[in-house]
Amino acid sequence: MESTLMNMLSNHGCEPDVWTMNATLRAFGSSGQIETMEKCYDKFQNSGISPDIKTFNILLDSYGKSKMYQKMGAVMEYMQKYYYSWTVVTYNVVIDAFGKAGDLKQMEYIFRLMKSEKIKPNCVTLCSLVKAYGRAGAVEKIKSVVRFIENSDVMLDTVFFNCLVDAYGKAGCLAEMREVLEMMKTRGCTPDKVTYSTMIKAYLSKGINDHRVQDLCELRNGESLYLREESNLHA
Repeated sequence: MESTLMNMLSNHGCEPDVWTMNATLRAFGSSGQIETMEKCYDKFQNSGISPDIKTFNILLDSYGKSKMYQKMGAVMEYMQKYYYSWTVVTYNVVIDAFGKAGDLKQMEYIFRLMKSEKIKPNCVTLCSLVKAYGRAGAVEKIKSVVRFIENSDVMLDTVFFNCLVDAYGKAGCLAEMREVLEMMKTRGCTPDKVTYSTMIKAYLSKGINDHRVQDLCELRNGESLYLREESNLHA
């Protein structure tokens, strides 16, 4: 791809644009080829192509996934210096990176900044928070995210609730984990096989293998608990 890029940049009849730049940077960045990504970025800039907010989001995401936090910081400083406004994607990328690094203090600072800038968090934001708190075993922090969503109109999906189930399960909070099913019902989200499998794993990890696990297995396999109960009554 790099040689193709060089040909494009040298061929005046085939001039790349910012879309081409972003696609190229994403391809190299997502595969961990950071040095090549940086070389391409320089070549595009030298060809007179200016970055946009998507470019910086790609750079932040690539550096974050490669654990290059110093370079992430440099991109953030550049954006601030030249007045690039952060989008929800920017905040999500940075929050996720700090969360995976275990830097909860910085993650929470960015989340507060996001809210103060009136950028509405979404499922991706909340999943990153819950996963980070789950890895840290910070149960009260997980509950603070639950309180946040109870007082907001954020559109939630099954993926978020699966993150919540997993975090509670790993923390050994089985009662809270079970309550997530009711939360999903209230929010109009349907549990999937991942939901049930995660709950089963949590119970088994605590040495619990009773009717609760059996019920979850049947739900995971698409069997109706109501029909099973009816069958038992007429047996």
